[in-house]
Amino acid sequence: MEKVVVVGGGLGGLVLAILLEKASLEYVVLERSDVAKMPIEGGGVITITPQIQPLLQQLGLLDALQRIAKPLSRISVLEVNQGSGHQPKVVGTIDNVFSDTMYNYRSLVISRPELYNHLLEHVPPEKLLLGKQVQNVEQHNSDSVATCICTDGSRYQGIIVGADGAYSSVRQSLYRQLKDNGLLAAHDQRPLQYRYRALVGMTNPLDPNQFAMITSEDSDTRVMISHGDSPFTIWCVAMTQNRVCWMLDEPLKETVDCPEVEDWSMMPQAVQEMCHRYRAMQSPLEGVLMGTLFDLTPAGTMGSLSREEGFFTTWTHGRVVLMGDACHKAIPYGGQPFVQSVLDAVILANTLYAHAQEPSRDIVARLRSYESKRRVNAKGAVHISCRFWRLLSRQGRIGRLVRYLALNFVPRILLQWLWGQVNHRRRLQAEFLPRVEI
Repeated sequence: MEKVVVVGGGLGGLVLAILLEKASLEYVVLERSDVAKMPIEGGGVITITPQIQPLLQQLGLLDALQRIAKPLSRISVLEVNQGSGHQPKVVGTIDNVFSDTMYNYRSLVISRPELYNHLLEHVPPEKLLLGKQVQNVEQHNSDSVATCICTDGSRYQGIIVGADGAYSSVRQSLYRQLKDNGLLAAHDQRPLQYRYRALVGMTNPLDPNQFAMITSEDSDTRVMISHGDSPFTIWCVAMTQNRVCWMLDEPLKETVDCPEVEDWSMMPQAVQEMCHRYRAMQSPLEGVLMGTLFDLTPAGTMGSLSREEGFFTTWTHGRVVLMGDACHKAIPYGGQPFVQSVLDAVILANTLYAHAQEPSRDIVARLRSYESKRRVNAKGAVHISCRFWRLLSRQGRIGRLVRYLALNFVPRILLQWLWGQVNHRRRLQAEFLPRVEI
């Protein structure tokens, strides 16, 4: 079988690489960064749901992840009026413990760098090529060989997998060719958009005597909606090593189209402006202002980023295939971006393994089958994560009312059933490894 060229060594790309390694398929990962391992300071939080934990157990990853992650027990939702002088008030909770007894797995929270570095340990260094920025993907027709061309002049032929994120160079190159030939759907010619801007950070280890939320073995997660002239929503998640990961989201006045190329040049200024704007605001932690959280976060590790969202309908053409954020970008509620990229990875790995075992069947048709298996569920994840995000961030009286009703009057058994439908029915595993009984 042809070599698999995975473009993008992010979380989804590394999971696919581990699966291909387990399947004994030939592959290489092209990563634009010059450095592989991520520093543990900073970075956001990733939720590992029961939906993908059987697969992680099958790959031999779960035990170690459970040691460096915290189980998520509940999410407390608070609201506060800016300038009122009052402390935030709890308006409801989302209980997550039931998944432990119903499905034998609990949701875990882990910092992005720690998850990334753990996955990296399971990819042979010689198969991860650093400093490889993809400039173009050549494919003259759907039946021809696909070639990845990097800015340093190197070329890689095979089955090209675009796992290079929301600003995917593989997707953009593929779509330019399809558009030139009149084959690109009108929907896919529209850019991703965002309506929220985020400020993200991770504190230094905190004193448990001063911060009660870090004392539990489980993760105490708090979401606070702050109403006023500068409205925002902030998540505070208790992590291992007595740290707190926080994510502040501010709504924008209008929806913004994303550029083709992600621009990080203005990040330091954006971080400084957001810190100044919200420094005097109350945080979800008792008696703690946002400025205190900022000061407890290592200097230079905070990030400002847009919350892109969108769904593309064209995932494959010939020997080029997209996965993860490159084809479906969800707002990160419930860890959906990572979860959906893992589900893409296992279906794609199963597809490639089946082709290696029976190469007589057309690889192009097999890649289209991967797309058809994942399209509906991935689109649903983008939609649902957006709905829940808005539920927990909407301002005004209607937002308050909807949250109060949803968190206090929707029967808990109904919420548990819905959770079970999502996390039990779709718990996929690698078909080339011994199955984990669930």
